[in-house]
Amino acid sequence: MPDRPAPPSMPSLTPTPHMFGWQRNSLTFAVVLALLLGLLLPTTAVLLYDVQAARETAMEDLKRDLARTSKVMSLSLAEPVWQVSPDLAEPMVKAQVDDSRFVAVKVVEPASSAPFLSFERRQEADDAALTLSQTRAILRDGREIARLTITMTAAPLLRAKRAEVWRTVWRSGLTLTLSLVLMLWVLQRYVLRPMTELTGAAEALAAGRLEQPLHVSGADEIARVGVAMDRMRQALLSAFEALRQHNLNLEETVTQRTAELTASNAELSQALETLQTAQRELVESEKLASLGRLVAGVAHELNTPLGNALTVVSALDDRYKQLENMLSGGVQLRRSTLEELARDTRRGQDILQRNVQKAADLVRDFKQVAVDQTNDMRRDFDLRKVVEDVLVMVEPSFKKTPFVIQTDLSPRLMMNSYPGALGQVLTNLLMNALVHGFDGLAQGRLTVHCATLNEAEAELSISDDGRGMDESVRRRIFDPFFTTKLGTGGSGLGMHIVHSIVTNVLGGQIEVKSTPGQGTQMLMRLPLCAPQRAGADS
Repeated sequence: MPDRPAPPSMPSLTPTPHMFGWQRNSLTFAVVLALLLGLLLPTTAVLLYDVQAARETAMEDLKRDLARTSKVMSLSLAEPVWQVSPDLAEPMVKAQVDDSRFVAVKVVEPASSAPFLSFERRQEADDAALTLSQTRAILRDGREIARLTITMTAAPLLRAKRAEVWRTVWRSGLTLTLSLVLMLWVLQRYVLRPMTELTGAAEALAAGRLEQPLHVSGADEIARVGVAMDRMRQALLSAFEALRQHNLNLEETVTQRTAELTASNAELSQALETLQTAQRELVESEKLASLGRLVAGVAHELNTPLGNALTVVSALDDRYKQLENMLSGGVQLRRSTLEELARDTRRGQDILQRNVQKAADLVRDFKQVAVDQTNDMRRDFDLRKVVEDVLVMVEPSFKKTPFVIQTDLSPRLMMNSYPGALGQVLTNLLMNALVHGFDGLAQGRLTVHCATLNEAEAELSISDDGRGMDESVRRRIFDPFFTTKLGTGGSGLGMHIVHSIVTNVLGGQIEVKSTPGQGTQMLMRLPLCAPQRAGADS
């Protein structure tokens, strides 16, 4: 291992050298740009505003002076025009047109085509927008004797204003240039040079030269940043040293942890195999226990028809022995005796046939259920028929109780699934309702319902009006080894196996709805075609 881990390489942060630092990404460029924008833009805006305001002011003054001048001159020229003396009028006009704003003065008599007096000054072509004209009548004793037309322009005033603006611009430019030079000098001395030193130190840190100390002159904020960076350099040196020591022990620690994890994985794999084996044994044990309950019920149910058949056979045997004695003893056989024997034989045959048929039906149904549960065969079946077969098997357990089973089964509900697994689920749920749901009750009703839910699913529910369960029990009802009959024979695996079969074997869902004192409903959604199981019989 290297003595010190190399820090990651970083791109250079120092800008390429340029004369006077005039790069677009430099601080000098930013300061100059800020000064230019901060001074030139406001100054330009103010100058433009002043020019526009001066133009409007000049036009207003021109309009006012034009009105006043035309009024004064119309009064002054009345006598010279009346006396037809242009020499008297000329000094009056000359005194006014000395003002550079006057462009033209014209006096025209009504009866004459030639002007009485005329003055015109040359003006620029672009001054037309700044020119105003006004015509006024010259009166004598209330009678118009001539018409005076005066034309004036604001161009001279505006030219003087523009000249003043340009002088202001030159003064501002000179002031801005001097300000830039002074500020750049101060910036270079107190900001840019320390920043360059700080940038070089940062580049050294980025390049991994941690042994090189940072030296930034001054005592301002930039210098304090340099001091902080030097402290960071020392901290990095300490961290790299600690990391080097840690790396020396890391390989040994990793090897040790790997060995521990390997041993733990081996133990976990063994525990998982043991758990899977135990789960399979528990499922098989629960299957055999369910089958054993069915055997006990069927044996109890077969006892009645077989007992009745045995009784009939014994009675018929006695009657036939009586008939043989009568025939062997030479006793006269009466017709009434034969008729009575025939009636007893027919009645006994009828009783015997019914009981034997019932026993045969029980054996057939039991055989089908037993084969399904032991072989776990997949086949096509009618859900209603499977439910009815299971109800026949559990009927002995309910026969001597006050609890009644009612059915609401839709006919011709065909499924392709595992009837044995489904029968085991039904048996467990029915017996669970008997043992837990109706515990301590004098009467109760159990309802089994099945119907088509949609094109691909069927609904199967078992509802009772028994004791129900609270929320804490309902949430844990499918947990393994959870039972409310702990110590009284309950293993706590029945409902766990039900959930496992419904979800894993039948490919469906099971939901428990219950309220204390209002019964319980086990609601199952089963696919009409169960998912294919690996290694299962198709």
